[in-house]
Amino acid sequence: MAKRTFNPIWMAAASAVVAISLWLTFSTSFMAKHESYDDMLAAARKMSEATAEIKRMRAELGIPIDPADDPNATGLIGQELTDITTTVGNLQSKRTSTNPDFAALMVDYFDRLGIKGGDLVAVGASGSFPGIILSVLSACYVTGVEPVLIPSIGASEYGANIPGLTSVEMIDRLNGAGIFDYIPVAISLGGAGDVGEGGIIADSKPVLQRIAEESGHRIIVPEDTSDSIRQRKAAFEAAGDIKAFINIGGAEPNFGSTSASLEVSNGIVTKPPRKVDSPDMGLIYEYLNEGVPVIHFLDIKGLATKSGIPVDPVPLPALGTSMVYFQKKYEKAYAAAGLALAVLLIAVPSVMGKGKGIGKR
Repeated sequence: MAKRTFNPIWMAAASAVVAISLWLTFSTSFMAKHESYDDMLAAARKMSEATAEIKRMRAELGIPIDPADDPNATGLIGQELTDITTTVGNLQSKRTSTNPDFAALMVDYFDRLGIKGGDLVAVGASGSFPGIILSVLSACYVTGVEPVLIPSIGASEYGANIPGLTSVEMIDRLNGAGIFDYIPVAISLGGAGDVGEGGIIADSKPVLQRIAEESGHRIIVPEDTSDSIRQRKAAFEAAGDIKAFINIGGAEPNFGSTSASLEVSNGIVTKPPRKVDSPDMGLIYEYLNEGVPVIHFLDIKGLATKSGIPVDPVPLPALGTSMVYFQKKYEKAYAAAGLALAVLLIAVPSVMGKGKGIGKR
């Protein structure tokens, strides 16, 4: 049997065709609306509606908005120091997190993970980023995803750190106003050990305890961080099959107390950055070790930058206009045509050569 050979000239021509077609494919890329643009826009609008309700709540409580701290007058920016401020915080990150574009990003995350209406997601949230809490709930509302929510009351600087306007009280207000119908399965005091210890300027535990008791919600009262992790996970799993864990902020039971927590990137995380097996490794690692994806909201400025969301914009951008709502598309016809032509350039000369040999001995 004659061995088939390929003409190097035709092979070179085929390679050139492939290279040109790939160049055309990538050089003619364009930005188009995200496939879930309508849901993303609806989630951002819901977030805006929720923000407006919190702003009304703040006005009713007589808590003024500082235009220097909150130039967009969202009402979601707390004060630098209060009796329940647990840790330091970055004001620019807090302002960035008030952007409804994060609700759109959350819809995109659900799409990427294949999470759909009726699926359950566990949400562990500190009070440090109330804007992100509202964004997550807005995305759940629009998509039909069911949040199993455990918020902490304590918050870092400029978060939901004003008594009367904590994250738990915001969630209850939105529930009462008919914006959402999500009720926390439990709450915690937050702070060191998740028991309300510490506080930058005062002992925050008495105030946190009072707010928790007045809320009427089940209160997680752990012996330590590890116990809080166990109680939270049991509460999440009692709700059903959890498809993802969403962490908002740096609450110890969620984020963990080991150095490995610092290695977890923001956004979608599907694999642990390294192997960790410790009772205080946090729910992020608990779920990652079980193969459950995590959506990690920390380093908000970095997350905004890589997601197409403006950092600390004044004013906030018009809904549906930021790059997070768009995807890069390619003219696939160039690649398909180039591949087909390359195959012909390789195959036809070979067949022709074989045909010329028919009848020869």
